[in-house]
Amino acid sequence: MKAANKNNWMVWAIAVLAIMNLATLITIVYHKNNSSDKELVVIPDQSQSESTSVNYSGRYFKDELNLSGEQMKSFSEFNPEFRRNVMAINQSLDMKRHEMLVEMAEENCDTNRLNLLSDSIGYLHARLKKQTYLYYIDFKRICNEEQQKKLEQLFGEIFNSDIQMVKQGRGVQGGRRYGRQTPN
Repeated sequence: MKAANKNNWMVWAIAVLAIMNLATLITIVYHKNNSSDKELVVIPDQSQSESTSVNYSGRYFKDELNLSGEQMKSFSEFNPEFRRNVMAINQSLDMKRHEMLVEMAEENCDTNRLNLLSDSIGYLHARLKKQTYLYYIDFKRICNEEQQKKLEQLFGEIFNSDIQMVKQGRGVQGGRRYGRQTPN
């Protein structure tokens, strides 16, 4: 009798687990299908390789700028290239930052190499800025006058938050930066 109860219990446990797995799969498929028009756009000035990321989807721009179907079609033509370019630059930035950290951690670090890595990071940041303005110009071309004003406001918020990060001295904690006291 105990063996029969144990088997019933196991059958029920297996059935519950199977139902949970099925529900999980259905949820994943449902969300994947419903998010197909929510293309992710990462604005490079606050990319994932920076301290915070600001993500805007095609839906966000469509709603905020009240874009028409034709405008969304144009958006979908220039947006993927922008995303690919920014992703590649951000990956390069991450790699250069890592190389720089590894070099700085060396007992006898090579300052010439650190200078080259710093210059490379600066060059990559310049490429990000260029990608941003090209993206903005492409976006501006598909907008009417009212939408252009709103677009300027949206990008202004992005650039202002970038400026705020600089003013606040990202990495500065309690008057200290990188373990050194700042002069008063």
